[in-house]
Amino acid sequence: MFGLTLGFYVQTLKEETDFTYTEFNSLSADFVSDYESESYTLFGQIAHDFSQATRLIIGLRAEYYSIDASSSGQSYGTILEGKSDQSGPLFGGKITLEHDLNESHMAFGSIARGYKAGGANVASFTLPGDPLSYDDETLWNYEIGLRSDWFEGAVSSQITFFYLQREDTQLRDSAGAGGFFRYLTVNGNSAEHYGVEAETTWYISSNWTAQAGLGLLNTSRDTYNDPSGAVPSRELANAPAFTYNARIDYRADSGFFAHAEVTGRDEYFESNSHSEKRNAVASVNASVGYQYKNWTLTVWAKNLFDKDYEKRLFSFGNRFNTSTINPFDFETSRRYENPADPQQFGITANYRW
Repeated sequence: MFGLTLGFYVQTLKEETDFTYTEFNSLSADFVSDYESESYTLFGQIAHDFSQATRLIIGLRAEYYSIDASSSGQSYGTILEGKSDQSGPLFGGKITLEHDLNESHMAFGSIARGYKAGGANVASFTLPGDPLSYDDETLWNYEIGLRSDWFEGAVSSQITFFYLQREDTQLRDSAGAGGFFRYLTVNGNSAEHYGVEAETTWYISSNWTAQAGLGLLNTSRDTYNDPSGAVPSRELANAPAFTYNARIDYRADSGFFAHAEVTGRDEYFESNSHSEKRNAVASVNASVGYQYKNWTLTVWAKNLFDKDYEKRLFSFGNRFNTSTINPFDFETSRRYENPADPQQFGITANYRW
């Protein structure tokens, strides 16, 4: 038995920016930037059943993109000009093999080739030496796993082992300080991820359900260069070594419902361009409510035990070095934290037509 799916996708974007920025000391910047992009994508998937127990699924994707970006202006009296043109074809795909070991267990494996299209850094305060563009990234991802039902369907589970290899890795970096802080994307060299993800659901009864999940991850990237120079090899940013969650739900036949959950993660680097880390955290959320016909009333709590942790981190000098006259000479970098939301309680009423 064969199944076939085909599709075509077109996306266009045009963006123009014109602004003036003035610092507290009357230093200013004026910029005009234009950004245009087009992408045309053809994708398809075919599935074939070798037998009632074994299936092969093949997906392919081809894309052509083009990006035109330019910016011009002055910063602190310095004229800055930049233009970038990126275009080219991209190809990806995935092959998945599934096999039913019996009525309760299915093994699967897949090989996938993915990509991220190149682009342009049209930043407000791009300086000489900042990359105006970045190249395509490609990756190979390998997975094997097992989906299972246990105890006559009372418990379901899935476990997946994966290995991912990236080339010309696109890395989000930052530079500058104060109002002239900016983000930019650069190409690194190789990077890899490997680990395991597991999740399970227990249908305790018609009214009670429990869920849990665990993820273990190891990452690394090679040394690469950004506007500040060579960045040493280490773990990738935004990649905690472990994450976990557990949740229990109750829904009565009368319409009353409740849930409680805990989510947590290990510490991890905030950015590839500095060494500040978000701290490890575990947070609890809960709710109780009542549903009557089309109405639902929910009383909820987020971050129930008022844990302090970071929503975002920044590392840069936010003060001018008064011993020099260079307007881009800032103090040594320091840590700035944007705290996550504290303990919250609320009531939500919904009506569905």
